[in-house]
Amino acid sequence: MEALIAKTAEVLATSKNAIALTGAGISTESGIPDFRSPGGLWTRVDPGEFSIDRFLQNPSRFWRMHLDLKSSGDFDLASADPNPAHYALARMEQMGILKCIITQNVDNLHQRAGSVEVVEFHGNLLRAACMKCRSLEPIEDVEARIESGESEAPRCRNCGGLLKPDAVFFGEAIPSRALMISQVQSQKCDVLIVVGTSLQVYPAAQIPLSVKLKHPPAVVVEVNREPSSLHEQVTDILMIGSAGDILSRLLEALETRVNLH
Repeated sequence: MEALIAKTAEVLATSKNAIALTGAGISTESGIPDFRSPGGLWTRVDPGEFSIDRFLQNPSRFWRMHLDLKSSGDFDLASADPNPAHYALARMEQMGILKCIITQNVDNLHQRAGSVEVVEFHGNLLRAACMKCRSLEPIEDVEARIESGESEAPRCRNCGGLLKPDAVFFGEAIPSRALMISQVQSQKCDVLIVVGTSLQVYPAAQIPLSVKLKHPPAVVVEVNREPSSLHEQVTDILMIGSAGDILSRLLEALETRVNLH
């Protein structure tokens, strides 16, 4: 592992446009379950509950389920804190090494760790958005209104439109701005760090494929508990283990290198 960390530090230190792609695996160490693994959220909740069609059919039922998941602790994003992996990526951005993070996560932990250039590919569950005027409200304000009995299907304070968590549900398109920025960053990048994602969900999984088709191709570094579904096709450096541990050690190697130069 030390040799792989040293090699990755060398690659990153000499890069011009390194970016990261993160998935649920980076946040499991913060106590947030992933979706697809044994014990993941989909073993407890029908994924169809997070489809836009079902939400529109019965929004009050969705919001009740949302509050139940939070109160049970099964999916309480607000109480989770960033872990060493989030902080390591934020520090790499501060050092000027990492140019942006494209995240599939909806937990706001990258921003709370201090990362600034974060592209939320699947939105953010810590906000609610009006489906009519697109104005945003903190999710805890909306939850308080439901719990007080004001409304089972909360409405926008501005226009009366239906409020929905500001995350991409099944059947919805990726936000066009996130898609555009991701495509631009993918074309510019020379190193892609893939952290905590199985690379099974498209179009996010297209990103490592696209950076390998560039001329010259980007170097893909993968940090995962187990190899992603695309590791044989795209990964140049594969490090298996805890994202918090590996990224902290990588950061240490980078900081040592910077101090030596």
